[in-house]
Order: sequence, then C-alpha cells, then structure tokens
Amino acid sequence: MKSSLSDAIFLLFVITTQSICSTTTNAASASENVVKDATGKKVLNDVPYHIGPVISAMGGRIKLTDTMNNKKICPFNVVQDPADVNLGGQFMFTLIGKQKYLLTSRNLAIDSGYPKGACEGSTFWTIPDAEAKPPSNLITTGGGFEEAVTCFQIEEYPKPTSPKVHSYMLQHCPSFCGAGPQTCFNVSIYLDKGVRRLAATGDTPFEFVFHKLSK
Repeated sequence: MKSSLSDAIFLLFVITTQSICSTTTNAASASENVVKDATGKKVLNDVPYHIGPVISAMGGRIKLTDTMNNKKICPFNVVQDPADVNLGGQFMFTLIGKQKYLLTSRNLAIDSGYPKGACEGSTFWTIPDAEAKPPSNLITTGGGFEEAVTCFQIEEYPKPTSPKVHSYMLQHCPSFCGAGPQTCFNVSIYLDKGVRRLAATGDTPFEFVFHKLSK
C-alpha cells in the first residue's frame, strides 16, 4: 500500500515537472523569432549583411569609420552614412550558441570586420559604459566575443514604419554576458557635431532592416 502511494506521488511529481519544463520552453521559444531581411528571407547567423533604415528618407546605411573631424581615430566609430546611395559597411551578427539563422531575444556579438590597419584590436561593436554620457556610451570597436561590453540583442521593432517590411531594433545588455547594469539599453542615433552615431542613449530606438550583400 505504501509502495503504491509512493509510486503515485512520484508519478505526479514527474508529470508536474514535465509540464513546468514544457511551459518554460514554449515561453522561451515564443520570444525567439527568426530574423528576416528586407526581402523577407531568413537572415543567416555569422554571415555579413548591410543594415540601414527602412526608407532612404531616414538616412543612409550604417558603416564603420576610422576618421572623425578629418582626424584618424582608434578605436573606430559606428556611424550612419549621410548618403542613402551608399551600401554601408558589412557586419556579422553572431549568436552566442551556434544556430543556422539569426534569432531575436538572443545574446549576440556584432563584428565589423572592416576597416583594419594601424588601429590594432578587435572590431566587435563595443559600448564602454551604457549608463554614461557620450562619448562613453557611443558604439565603438574593441573587446572580445561574449563580453559584457560587446553583448547585444536584436528585437522586433514595436511600431514598424512599414508593416510590409521586417524591421528591428538593437539593445545593449551587458549583464547578460557578464557584470553590468541589470537592464538593457536601446541603441539610438546620437547627433555628434553633425555626425549621426549609434549610442546607448535610451532615446527612440534606431529602426533598421537587413540587406543581403550583393554578389
């Protein structure tokens, strides 16, 4: 009798545990969606893409620059090209944890990969201190993969400019990859002496779309 009661309790425990685990997994999966480019195709993980605003009237595409105010800089800065006809830079969005396609709500690093030269160091997008004021909260380069200063996530844009286009926003989440504030910071456009730079200002998030590289 005691054995039957123990077996029943154990069975109930297993069923309850499996139910909880299943609910948690489904909730996590629901928050993760495959990222799509401007044409509706799935964006590949760890593969170069261009990114830019939904419409050209909102400015040019994002690029990396090694020159500011006619002076060479190091580390490099991540800026928005003033000309909407330029292709912009090539950036690899790499998830922490190998996947075929890029997913929203997942920790990732962004590697500029260009330009390289006299400025030594990595080209991972980096925010030294998201809680600080410019220039410490501006996106530059440096750091390593899966570090707090290079930890980002992609989220679907809450109120897209065009419902026909898949647009996204970027968040910097240092505590998800190490020490730092227990929150995520929206990446926005910060106007610095006429140059549109990406920064963790907490203002309206920069809305962007992915563009596949031309062959």
